[in-house]
Amino acid sequence: MSLDGRKKSQKTKRKAANGSGPVEVFGRRVMTVGLVLDPNLKTAVFPVLHKATRSLSPWTYSDTYDETRVPQHISQAQCQRSGCLTPDGEEDMGLESKPILHQTLVLRRVQGEKGSSGGRKRRKGKKKGYFYKLDSESVNVGCTCVRPSIFPQKQ
Repeated sequence: MSLDGRKKSQKTKRKAANGSGPVEVFGRRVMTVGLVLDPNLKTAVFPVLHKATRSLSPWTYSDTYDETRVPQHISQAQCQRSGCLTPDGEEDMGLESKPILHQTLVLRRVQGEKGSSGGRKRRKGKKKGYFYKLDSESVNVGCTCVRPSIFPQKQ
């Protein structure tokens, strides 16, 4: 007996929700599920204050573009000050504002060189093509306050 009171031998035909049903994706049969959002659901609305402006080491974002990179657009953080802010909003030069770096993977479009086919057979008379190479790139994701580096001088 199942949880809903039917015997295991009884088969039930389930009705698919709107937008649901089996579909073919990349040669595989998969099930899609419709999404229904409740318009009566109320959520708390708080003023959105971005971390970049609330930080003791505030930063702004600038967009970098490279047509040979995937993704082509990456946002980079730029520290607004060289020092850090005190609770009063004054700049404290006893601390330094430094970028936080994150190493991320990107794809780089590279033109195939003569004699190099990237493991693929080239046919005579074909033009040189492009291929994508996995690469890494450092991205500034924010800024933080650090103590200055002090190197003692030899006398």
